[in-house]
Amino acid sequence: MDKIGVLVVDDDQDMLKLTAAFLKKEGMEVSCATCGEEALRLLNLKTFGLMITDFDMPGMQGCELAERAREIAPGMPIIMVTGDVTGEAGSRAGEAGILKVFAKPIRFREMLETVRSLVRARNRDSRDE
Repeated sequence: MDKIGVLVVDDDQDMLKLTAAFLKKEGMEVSCATCGEEALRLLNLKTFGLMITDFDMPGMQGCELAERAREIAPGMPIIMVTGDVTGEAGSRAGEAGILKVFAKPIRFREMLETVRSLVRARNRDSRDE
């Protein structure tokens, strides 16, 4: 399998570094953004196999970022992480086209399985077109 390009978006520097380090250790190519605006700039410059975004960020929330990212990269799977899966984040995620929501603290092995599964499905779909 080719290296999976993942865009990780989180305003929490520690969480951003931890997530990026884990994904890189698993052989993925990771780009990081600390806010929605920075993520949109990167999406306009490069194609990613998947985006992982935090829900609660200053400025642009994760769901708004997902909606805007879909305009740039319509087929890109999006995962969201949040400290509150029962509240607004969970209900808005589906409306924004987010495929999976993970509660913090993140279980990285579970997230890795989801990332690989979503990328495989996307690759299959693009070959079928």
